[in-house]
Amino acid sequence: MKKLLFFFFLVLNVVTLYACKCKTDPLAENYLAADVAGIIRIIKVYGENVEQRTYKADIKFEKIYKGKKFQTLTVRGLIGNPYSGACETDVQPGETYLILLNKYNGEYSISSCSPKYRFNMEKEKATSEVLEKAFAYIDKNKFAFTGLQFATCFDELQKGDKSDLSAIKNFMPKNPFAIYKVKVNDHSKIEKLTPFTPFGDKDQEIENILKRNMIIDTPMFFNHKPGEEFLILLLYLPDNINTKYGEIINFEW
Repeated sequence: MKKLLFFFFLVLNVVTLYACKCKTDPLAENYLAADVAGIIRIIKVYGENVEQRTYKADIKFEKIYKGKKFQTLTVRGLIGNPYSGACETDVQPGETYLILLNKYNGEYSISSCSPKYRFNMEKEKATSEVLEKAFAYIDKNKFAFTGLQFATCFDELQKGDKSDLSAIKNFMPKNPFAIYKVKVNDHSKIEKLTPFTPFGDKDQEIENILKRNMIIDTPMFFNHKPGEEFLILLLYLPDNINTKYGEIINFEW
């Protein structure tokens, strides 16, 4: 019995030791840090290097938000056989992704930790246009954000398949995104809120929900102190109106 317990203890420690741990940042932070941002389609995968556990993927940009287009990605892993414990990933021809990447050693590469999101250009066309407008605003006003970090939040009072923000009735925003500066208390609740740019509809209702319902999820490895100020980006995502658990007003999509 002691040997069995020791074996399980050893296995658990090995799993923990080799588990993939990623630093995850909000969408806006990933955009600001990226050399290139856009929506890509995987054309083909090839050139598997078993020793380095990498392969190549030829890509086509469906939309470019920032930086210059390129044609080839290095993918960490083996084709169709990624090892999650080593943060490897897998991409297949025909798949589309939003990527927000930096060039390293003269090339762009992705792993399971890279800022990339599965995307459906046919079903999420409106979302791609919302992102374009939000990213353009962030680019234009990035110096106004100096000294502040973007954070995300979650609705601690949510009971159904959508948050109270997404449950707002007859929402007709003039602007498809909103950015707020928020001051956070020692319970990670919003105690003060200042809009940089609001939606232009139901703004007071949105601010009331943010203060009442939301818990600020501070950036990873950030030493949060009471009274700290952050930025939050909200996106209007009409593509999610008929999607169960799809948020219509959200911090990601």
